Amino acid sequence: MKILRLITLLSVLIGCKAMAQDDTWSAQSSETQHNISSPIFSKHSGSNSKSLVQTMSKAGHSAQTKSSALHTQGAISLQSRPVINNDENDFWIYDARITLRNDLDYDGYVYRFSLEFDADTFYNEADVYARLYLARGEVFKEYHTTSVFTIFGENSEDSLLVDSELLQGFPTGDYELLIELYDAYTDELVAILDGNDDPDLYLIGLESKDYEYVESVVVVEGGSMAYLILLLLPIFVFRRRRLQPEITAR
Repeated sequence: MKILRLITLLSVLIGCKAMAQDDTWSAQSSETQHNISSPIFSKHSGSNSKSLVQTMSKAGHSAQTKSSALHTQGAISLQSRPVINNDENDFWIYDARITLRNDLDYDGYVYRFSLEFDADTFYNEADVYARLYLARGEVFKEYHTTSVFTIFGENSEDSLLVDSELLQGFPTGDYELLIELYDAYTDELVAILDGNDDPDLYLIGLESKDYEYVESVVVVEGGSMAYLILLLLPIFVFRRRRLQPEITAR
């Protein structure tokens, strides 16, 4: 009975950890445009709204200041696919491609990948930023918000490369990637690209780093109590087998 209780306790601890992972996620990314790379930016799930960014925009702050506000926001989730209210089509995303990079446990699902996309505009140039999401269903988790960057008409040399590592909260599976493009001056959503529009953004084999080497992760993430329980299980089993004949004989 003691062994059963210990196993039950371990299952509860691991289950609680799994539930927490479903509600929280994090990633880190760097950006490259015109062969100039940015520092690494972190993105964590949170309840921060877009109001800070909109306030920065209305106040007329520089692109650098606004980019800083974008990066300090908590990651948001979309419960449904976004819709563009503007029918003028002054902006669009011409193409996007995914490159899969790191797979520590060789199961075919990577935690590090890169996205390169080419945004175009009707104008000679425009300042924009993008929100990037991943989903296994219809709930999209934001894993990165880009800095404000400039695009030049339909120039293909202004594409943005985002290299990302999923750190936590993305279970092993096939994901769809969604790109939202915003006008940096008005914060208006001006273009969308997802797996319905580009097959390269659909069925991407991903998992966050905490899902690599699952067996090791379970022992460590369960905490010190779970680790102690796993160490003691063989001892309990051995003692039970040694004591069982003596109990029966009595």
